[in-house]
Amino acid sequence: MAWRYDCIMLQIQQGGWILVLLLLLTLYAAYVFFERFLALRREKVGGERLMREVDAAVRRGQTEVALEAARAHGGTLGRFLLAGLARVPFGVAAVDASLKAALLEEEARLSRGLGMLSVTAQVAPLLGLLGTVSGMIRAFNVLATQGQTTAKLLAGGIGEALFTTAAGLIVAIPALIAYHYLAGRVDDILSELEQRREEFLGILAEVHHGEPQA
Repeated sequence: MAWRYDCIMLQIQQGGWILVLLLLLTLYAAYVFFERFLALRREKVGGERLMREVDAAVRRGQTEVALEAARAHGGTLGRFLLAGLARVPFGVAAVDASLKAALLEEEARLSRGLGMLSVTAQVAPLLGLLGTVSGMIRAFNVLATQGQTTAKLLAGGIGEALFTTAAGLIVAIPALIAYHYLAGRVDDILSELEQRREEFLGILAEVHHGEPQA
């Protein structure tokens, strides 16, 4: 156990400040992933029952009943429909504009933190490459100034170069997978909202079309 601890400490020392940055990026990426994963898991979207309730209430002219149903449902879909239902008295065009604005707001809220997760996946290999370059520079400087009498220092520079490259990839690959997984989940939710938007506008169009002309 002590041997393993000494090896780990040696690798950390070889990695230098770049390895510290990579460790911080790892912690940050893990935090963003689990926070977003749990947040997206709690989102309520698939609202077949809610859409039936809203449909029936709007066709009866009971907008307040539809609003209460959306509030009770909650989640992304509930907030989304609330924005549209609040504009029903002003016509289909006003509802459409409100739903489009609400869709953008939901996209921004659902995607919070994903941009930095993507940046982490891109920056980590570059930091590893920087560590590689700095380690090789250090190794060759030792070789140039002190010759073959400092093989241990030379090996340390090469170790830093190799270890930071590996560390950068170890951070980047899971971060990239996590980003695409979460982005895919966000896209699924937004696609569902877009579908519900078309459905809701269709309901309003039918209701307005069936109203007697003045």
